[in-house]
Amino acid sequence: MVLISTGYLEEQLKKILLAYFVDDTSLASLVEGGSAPLGAFSARITTCYALGLISKAEHDDLHVLRRIRNDFAHNIHASFKTQSIIDRCKLLQSKAHDYWSPDLGEVVVPPVGQFNTAATGLILSFVNRPHYVSKQRRAHVAWPY
Repeated sequence: MVLISTGYLEEQLKKILLAYFVDDTSLASLVEGGSAPLGAFSARITTCYALGLISKAEHDDLHVLRRIRNDFAHNIHASFKTQSIIDRCKLLQSKAHDYWSPDLGEVVVPPVGQFNTAATGLILSFVNRPHYVSKQRRAHVAWPY
């Protein structure tokens, strides 16, 4: 679940960047392949933020999700009971928060729920983002000498 959802987010960031770049198919090499300068999740997050294509809150949550992904990808024993992952989930801004219900009393959202709601919220925010970003696609400009 962690690897799939973050992989999807990584792919959406690629689409957002390509929608913003000038219309030139050769620029795909910037985001595709092992040696692509914008091939890494962290590079895509930071570049999208630097270009104003994602918000500060989205940027911050994406980096937290990326770190959680790395925990799972590099530690076979990682789980949502691992303290570092619990701590990272608490940092997510777009997560579901604990609440009180008259019928249920105090409802505590566990780390897996915090991760799922933050990842799902970002995925939904980014589904149409390439379309909207493409309306501001960069174009070549004749710069003065």
